[in-house]
Amino acid sequence: MVTEDDIINQYGKRYTKGQYIFREGDHGEEMFIIHTGKVNITKRTDEGEKILVTLGPGDFFGEMAVIDKGPRSASAIAAEDTVCIVLDEDLFEQQMQRNAKIVKKILKNMSARLRAMNEQLQNLTTKDYNMRVVNALLIHVNKNGDNSPLPLQTLIEQTGMEDYKDKLHEILSSMEKAKVVTISGDTIIVSSSANIEKYKHYLEMKKVFGES
Repeated sequence: MVTEDDIINQYGKRYTKGQYIFREGDHGEEMFIIHTGKVNITKRTDEGEKILVTLGPGDFFGEMAVIDKGPRSASAIAAEDTVCIVLDEDLFEQQMQRNAKIVKKILKNMSARLRAMNEQLQNLTTKDYNMRVVNALLIHVNKNGDNSPLPLQTLIEQTGMEDYKDKLHEILSSMEKAKVVTISGDTIIVSSSANIEKYKHYLEMKKVFGES
């Protein structure tokens, strides 16, 4: 009987924190399943390399290159020490043929990730920093649930506000006064998606009526 250790020993590969698993534009022939650790999927923008999504154990990535043989559409970087199971084209096709559930999961995963990446790219291109922060928090709470914590550094990366930290703190302070978030050290607790939506609507109304 094949054990998990056997699979890791045969197909596993270790990556240290900050190591590129692959880069945007690289030719790819493998897909990856995260066994332990986390991986940032990033994209080059006019403001530098930005994080589109952070994946964890059980998530997979890189499958598009195996399917269409095209260049990598984004980069993958180990967010912490990570072990991935690496599947080449032959192993990928074997699994696709043997297990219809995997096919369905891959298609569902690809669709969800494309939506998430499109949302994140759209958010990163807006010049309204208030909306950048609100949208990033909304994406987070919709994925992780009400009262879910978010590290400040993660929010900085997701909003592309590395050079605008003072502005970010100003925005978060206003949101804390509105009881939309709670700030504890370097962690942000997002109250609920409903509260974030109301705050977003409030910002949109301010813009419509020309308030500063």
